[in-house]
Amino acid sequence: MRISPKRIWRHLKRVLLTLGLCILAAVILGLVLTWAVKDNLLAHITFAVVAVFPILLALAAVLIITSHFLHRLYDIKTLREAYTLLSRLLFGPWAFGPYLLIKEGKIAKGAESVLHRVGGPGSLVIYHDSAVITERCGKLCRVLGTGFSSLKRFEKVWEIVDLRPQRWVLPVEGMTREGIPIVCEADISFKIDDRVPDKWGRLQKKQPTHNEPYPYTQEAVFRAATQRWIREPGSKKPTMDWAGRVMVGFAEGTLRNILAEYRLDWLIAPTESDTEHPREKIRRRLEEQLRQKAAEIGARILSVKLGEIRAAPAVDEQIPRKWIEAWQAEWESRALATQVEGEAELLRMDIAQAQAQAEMVITLTQTLQSVVTGETELQPYLLATRLVQALRWLSYDPFTRAFMPPEALQTLKRLQDAMQAERLLPSGQPGEEKRPAEGT
Repeated sequence: MRISPKRIWRHLKRVLLTLGLCILAAVILGLVLTWAVKDNLLAHITFAVVAVFPILLALAAVLIITSHFLHRLYDIKTLREAYTLLSRLLFGPWAFGPYLLIKEGKIAKGAESVLHRVGGPGSLVIYHDSAVITERCGKLCRVLGTGFSSLKRFEKVWEIVDLRPQRWVLPVEGMTREGIPIVCEADISFKIDDRVPDKWGRLQKKQPTHNEPYPYTQEAVFRAATQRWIREPGSKKPTMDWAGRVMVGFAEGTLRNILAEYRLDWLIAPTESDTEHPREKIRRRLEEQLRQKAAEIGARILSVKLGEIRAAPAVDEQIPRKWIEAWQAEWESRALATQVEGEAELLRMDIAQAQAQAEMVITLTQTLQSVVTGETELQPYLLATRLVQALRWLSYDPFTRAFMPPEALQTLKRLQDAMQAERLLPSGQPGEEKRPAEGT
């Protein structure tokens, strides 16, 4: 690893400045004491050395005590590592090291080092497939991408995000609308969101380059890094990062809810060549919902595939019975709905029949009333003619005819034929009476 001259010069300035001030203070103190004694030169030099020795001893004691403190505070393995940390904190790193190698979304080298557990000063080597979020003094500091980066005092790696496309295959267990357990395999590919808005506000994907083969945005990396779920103490379940939330938190729950809307026979029924497979409809719905939810945590869905939908192995023998129970419940529900609709229709027919009968009575009453109150002499044949005429016109109304018994219609037809035969009504002109001549 090449040593940077700037780094060496910065380190020397800190060391020389600190040690120079300490030595200068010791020399001044020794000279003052020497002049105070006013003895020969050798005695002055000897006394100066003796006077400086306690100061140097005190400085060494401070370094040793501080190293012991850091050793206990951060649970460092050896006292030498603690002293190295103290030296880096006071004077900065001498060369490139120590450093952490970040690769494939994890720390490939230096995971157990003091630099990782305590923090800088130090260096980071980040490969193209990873991004790092750092923390300093309990606060998230910055997002670091590909290349070499220097860590400040007590700045350490907080989270690492894998920029490579992720592909998870997860068997999802759910239930159909009838309550039959089923299993469907979900094959989902996704990655860190790399879309940025253009000048019109539309999201456009960043294109891969030589220096950035896996495009990303700092906002998406920050969102993904802060979406980790931490379990409560004592829980046996592992923590869940952003990739786990896409699959377990979003994909599994969403697919289970969609499957619960369909019956088993619809899910496994064969389809015609020109008909879309039910699995494709479910896949399209799942992909649309996942794209919206994944964007909230800084991810972008690449593809969604679904495997065969089949019944759970533990209930294969129970499927016919569960199927029959589900169908029986559904048909009972349909029969009850049909019965209720039939009763309502009968009630409407009764009301309509009563209304038709009332209109018939009103029509007959009005017809007979016009004959009774007329100026002409009330004759039996005229009354009969009006009655038959009114009944005849009522029979032409489909609404009234539907509620007239067939016997009544036949009787009305015979009366009409008999009266026409006796020339009481002119044939072909209903409603016009022919009065007999006087003296007949």
